[in-house]
Amino acid sequence: MRKALLLLGLMAALAVPAVAAAKAPPSVACGPQCTGGGWTGCTQVTASHSGSMLFIASIRHYLVVNYCKSNGIITSLSIAAHGCDTSGLVSCSTGPAWQTGGGVGSTSATFEAHATWIVTTTPYVTNNDVVTLTVPAG
Repeated sequence: MRKALLLLGLMAALAVPAVAAAKAPPSVACGPQCTGGGWTGCTQVTASHSGSMLFIASIRHYLVVNYCKSNGIITSLSIAAHGCDTSGLVSCSTGPAWQTGGGVGSTSATFEAHATWIVTTTPYVTNNDVVTLTVPAG
């Protein structure tokens, strides 16, 4: 009975991750594509999924994108980081991350990133996680 409750609790905590947008970081360096008249600036945006089960495991799967805009149009765009932060009895392996829409010359862009994690003790639980991120228009 205890193992069944543990499995249900772990699946509920980790399989339904919460989407979190990180607070605005400081501006990042940007190359010559962001200089000139009408320069809006450079920054980054982060999206993540997190889950945990007290005293057993916690995981955070994240994607960070750097971008520059001039007059509201994206002039530079790149994935800065894609990874997992874990603690406890869980391991994570990041998979591919790619741009799914918009981009340089547009007002916005979208990205998708994949990871697989596994709880390393019985009951073993595995999950394929997907994080989506949007560079906002404006």
